[in-house]
Amino acid sequence: MLTHALGQPLGFTGNHMPTILVVDDEAPIRMFVAEYLADYGLNVMEAASAAQAKDLLLDHTIDVVFSDINMPGGETGFGLARWIYQYCPNTKVLLTSGYPQVAADTRSLREPLILKPYSLSTVLGRIEKLFSEDSHHYITPRPR
Repeated sequence: MLTHALGQPLGFTGNHMPTILVVDDEAPIRMFVAEYLADYGLNVMEAASAAQAKDLLLDHTIDVVFSDINMPGGETGFGLARWIYQYCPNTKVLLTSGYPQVAADTRSLREPLILKPYSLSTVLGRIEKLFSEDSHHYITPRPR
């Protein structure tokens, strides 16, 4: 179960409005995360599978992919991450799972796994950290 962080809506400031792709086969979770990130001023796209995510990645500039590991259709979040590293090397990847993972599977990840249950503020914080490390942009308050 996801928990909603308390706090005021924020927005991204800087020259580039980042785009986040949320990938999860569970529509309520995907929509909840996407809405939360959009409320913070981020451009958000959604995909229900790795295949759908790849189509979006080929057609759009996406800065961060936040994906569940376990999805139907034969391809996991790990497979999607490997594909992104090869074909979209500037796109950051954050993976999440509620199941224990084998250390060998997580070794190739460039960012630590986000374990479920997670708070939405944790996801936002990890995204903010990716941008603050790369470009010194921060997610800051925006008027509502």
